[in-house]
Amino acid sequence: MRYSFYDSSEYKRKQSEITKRKQAEGVYDHLVKRERRTCTRQGCEQVFQVKPSDSKVYCGKSCAALVNNKGRGSRSIEVRKKISASLKGHPNPFKGRIKIPHIAVECGNANCGKRFFQKRWMKKRFCSNQCAMRVIGGSPTSPKAARGKAGIRKDISDTLYFYSRWEANVARLFSYLGIRWVFQPKTFDIGSQMYTPDFYLPEEDTYIEVKNFMWKYSKERDEKFRTLYPTLKLKLILKDEYLELERKYSAFIVSWEYRNSRFES
Repeated sequence: MRYSFYDSSEYKRKQSEITKRKQAEGVYDHLVKRERRTCTRQGCEQVFQVKPSDSKVYCGKSCAALVNNKGRGSRSIEVRKKISASLKGHPNPFKGRIKIPHIAVECGNANCGKRFFQKRWMKKRFCSNQCAMRVIGGSPTSPKAARGKAGIRKDISDTLYFYSRWEANVARLFSYLGIRWVFQPKTFDIGSQMYTPDFYLPEEDTYIEVKNFMWKYSKERDEKFRTLYPTLKLKLILKDEYLELERKYSAFIVSWEYRNSRFES
């Protein structure tokens, strides 16, 4: 049902006035395309976009200041000092001091002994990554170095904990090819680090290391191992070789894990 007052001239006049006022205020600017303007400062001529209701004539604050401050002249030394003092604000009472929520913790590296501060909710054990790697590097696989999808693959074993899809896939490949393998067979002392190869192949008497890429820590570890144990055979399966093996054999292995694969741990 349509009310009759909608057709009255008084109602239409009021609606027209409201619409014109709202349009001047910019209420309907989101329905109108922005217009392009040229900066009015002489020598700039930068083109910028604004809403039609915006009275902006300069492209930015820099140009506006250059024009508006031109007739003011330079400020006196006293005025500059007042402005500087007002911008400094109040001194920070905590500057150079440790706040209460921080606690002192001793580095977990026994050979370091350095004390450092951390927030109460943090569980940082070492003062630096170097100290962390000196200690954690002695584990069979460093949690800091293992960034793959870790977990137990029940199609391989109910107890073996693989640190990446690549390790699990290589184990599946060995089994598919009928190659006997042992996962993380032995940990070697190589001085400042401990090193545990990913696999050992008894029939070939060869250790296998699966690596996506060789960063500085991995390269140093590899060089130390080969220097201290020259009679042991160590083979690296790097990215190019792994991808070639995946292209060749993954279609024949039902449980092969790809980038977005899930597994039940």
